Amino acid sequence: MATFDQLADLSIEVESYELEGLERDVSSQFTRLSTVIHLHGKGEEGLGEDVVYDALDHIALQESGPTHDFTKPRTIREFCDLIHELDLFPAPPIREVSPLYRRWAFESAVLDLALRQAGTGSSLKRSEG
Repeated sequence: MATFDQLADLSIEVESYELEGLERDVSSQFTRLSTVIHLHGKGEEGLGEDVVYDALDHIALQESGPTHDFTKPRTIREFCDLIHELDLFPAPPIREVSPLYRRWAFESAVLDLALRQAGTGSSLKRSEG
């Protein structure tokens, strides 16, 4: 049985979400941007990081803010089904592969949230720096 099938029906409750922009100068010629997805529900927070390569994709997402309603899905499966239907890019992505990275960010955040809400904890720790 696939791991997703083992976790897909784990219940979730998403009340809200927010987007946090991160940036790091990796050379004198390049600043790496990413976006942390914070899903909130039942006093818990789930985190996922969008690592889409192009800065313009992060800027557009962060400037548009949390525009989607994630309060209806009740399981990880329902959340993932919704994520696959939504256009998560306020402007067309620069790279064809970018929608996969963005979906994975939301999916990892909802898995983290579901595990925390189920009381199983999470080994994900946010590093500072």
